[in-house]
Amino acid sequence: MPRDVRSVRAWTCLAAATACVLLAFAAALAAQTGYQPSPENLKSRAWFEQARFGLFVHWGIYSELGAGEWVMQTHHLSGPQYEQLAAQFYPVKFDAVQWVALAKQAGVRYIVVTSRHHDGFSMFATKQSKYNVADATPYGKDVIRQLADECHRQDIKLFVYYSQLDWHHPDYYPLGSTGQWEGRPRNGQWSRYLDFMNAQLSEPFTNYGELGGVWLDGMWDKPDADWQLPTTYALIHRLQPGALIVSNHHKQPNPGEDVQTFEKDLPGENATGWGGAAVSQLPLEVAETMYGGGTWGFDLRDMEPKSLPDLVQYLVRAAGNNANLLLNVGPTLHVHNR
Repeated sequence: MPRDVRSVRAWTCLAAATACVLLAFAAALAAQTGYQPSPENLKSRAWFEQARFGLFVHWGIYSELGAGEWVMQTHHLSGPQYEQLAAQFYPVKFDAVQWVALAKQAGVRYIVVTSRHHDGFSMFATKQSKYNVADATPYGKDVIRQLADECHRQDIKLFVYYSQLDWHHPDYYPLGSTGQWEGRPRNGQWSRYLDFMNAQLSEPFTNYGELGGVWLDGMWDKPDADWQLPTTYALIHRLQPGALIVSNHHKQPNPGEDVQTFEKDLPGENATGWGGAAVSQLPLEVAETMYGGGTWGFDLRDMEPKSLPDLVQYLVRAAGNNANLLLNVGPTLHVHNR
């Protein structure tokens, strides 16, 4: 038998064996959780486990005040008060090409960017609400679309961070553990809010080409609420079967989630009080910020970044725990160097 034919058959057998292993893994997982990841999803998981380094970007209208991404909560700003920030948002130096190129130069394999944080303001052009960067700001451009287009061009995967918690939407009710200040609407409909959230979540996975996945946050605000996660997760996996669902709820992964993430803790550790969840068999990730004071969004009071040796050491420790490091930066409004 000619060598090239033997090689082709060998590779064919190897590919078939690999597919069988992946399908067997999917079947075993489905038997345990009721969720069966697609072949595209399993392929994405395998890629994610090898990525090792991601960039987290916390950027929104809260960046204008230089007091972190929780400023609406910490200062108990009402909706009308906070909305004034949108009317002033004009990031003259934002350059998606430069952002993605810089990330790629640093060895980043994927970027997670805040498409909507707890303040409820969307950094993309959503049809579900006018409270977004394209409709409510003088800037008038879709930030997420620009980053998605550039990530596709430079072969970097883009994940959208999306907050399930919302301090602005009138239907986010009953209120959770945050947002308990005067002036918050207290007569909304929870089911209507979930419909809004799912409709909005579907837009990035419909309008911006192939995405790496979604990074969800905020469910911890109402841990006992009926979040109807199977509906949300099935929606995302239907729109993009290869998309990975990451949820920052500080507990064991739920069926339908594809990555287990840990906030400021290595897998299994609990220095923050949020960790300690058992380490699953899913791909793992550790989210940490580069700033010494621990902020995620731009904060004028937190000007000292962690040292380069400390960050490299943490990257190595994360890899030693079979986890990616998702390292956060918080740009200013004008995207100057911090």
